[in-house]
Amino acid sequence: MNRFINEKRLLDTFLQLVRIDSESYHEGALYRWLCPELKKRGCSVVTDKAGKKIGSDAPGNIIATLKGTAGEKPFLLSAHMDTVCPGRNVKPSIQNGRVVTDGTTVLGGDDKSGIAVILEILSVLKEQKIKHRPLQVIFTLNEENGMGGAKNLDYSKIKGREGLILDNESVCELLVQGPAVCDFIVQIQGVASHAGVAPEKGISALEVAAQALARMQLGRVDEETVCNFGVVQGGEVTNVVMPQLYLKGEVRSLNVKKLQKQIKHMKDCFAQAAKGFVRKANGKTLRPKITIETPLRYGALNVPKKAPLVQYVLKAAQKHGVAMKALASGGGCDANVTCQHGLLMPNIGLGVQNCHTVEEYLDLKEFYKAADIVLDVVLNYK
Repeated sequence: MNRFINEKRLLDTFLQLVRIDSESYHEGALYRWLCPELKKRGCSVVTDKAGKKIGSDAPGNIIATLKGTAGEKPFLLSAHMDTVCPGRNVKPSIQNGRVVTDGTTVLGGDDKSGIAVILEILSVLKEQKIKHRPLQVIFTLNEENGMGGAKNLDYSKIKGREGLILDNESVCELLVQGPAVCDFIVQIQGVASHAGVAPEKGISALEVAAQALARMQLGRVDEETVCNFGVVQGGEVTNVVMPQLYLKGEVRSLNVKKLQKQIKHMKDCFAQAAKGFVRKANGKTLRPKITIETPLRYGALNVPKKAPLVQYVLKAAQKHGVAMKALASGGGCDANVTCQHGLLMPNIGLGVQNCHTVEEYLDLKEFYKAADIVLDVVLNYK
């Protein structure tokens, strides 16, 4: 029996998908298209309530189930519905083995390539009447803006424990590790004074921050940890000692202990800097006040490289002529979130390149290879 992907149909589905606008928070049109398409392929479809929680015009994440061999837990396949901006009115074309845009929008291959592969696999299973384990398909909202869909997914409806996220770039890469990320939010309250008349009576929030940052290890901290400040807000005029300053940064690490160590280091730097700005003015002792918040944005992805699923995916890739490696990423994806809920879901690449830019393209050779590999895993991994 021919158990291969129908490449023409797969490409046609992808081209249809990218023409459906679905920028983050505006996934409604794609949601309405996907639900009947899943049912046509034999799936039962339910929706959770994530949409309202995160402000999407779609009701929620889609959770579709395809029955299979009784007694087995479903294998999970997941991709996200949203795209980054500019993602409206995409005009795809095929050039030299690639799907590209007209240069005014992103392509939306991130992550409609993943959706297309999942739909094609469901089509193959239905038309060829192949025996298979049960499948659960998860199409999430709002991945591009902090994985809001995955964070608000109704995990009580997820019956499988292993699967694949289809949302990486190169088919040669299987992401099994990703960093935990904490925001680092600082508010410094200094003391205002006239900068031309009595600067010594003020405490510059900017100078406090400068002293703290000068002490701090930033950028590439070690092979697993990075840190950056990207937002600075403060001051309105030049003749007032700056009384307030707001900074926002982030810390990322593949190692949770290193993440916490870096956060402590940064807090200590601000505390030490503040000690050098105690002032006496008009009989009062003045000192800066610093408040720091470090909310966890998302936890770490950590799928063991020796896990049977990881090893099988690598072997399946080799069988299809792809030299795939299990790697770590510096970014985050839905897999970071599902990992916190005990789901073992590495992230496989699909051939999308230059993501989040108008130069984004889909390499069709890699795309078809990725589909073959995922189908192999669905049919043969036990």
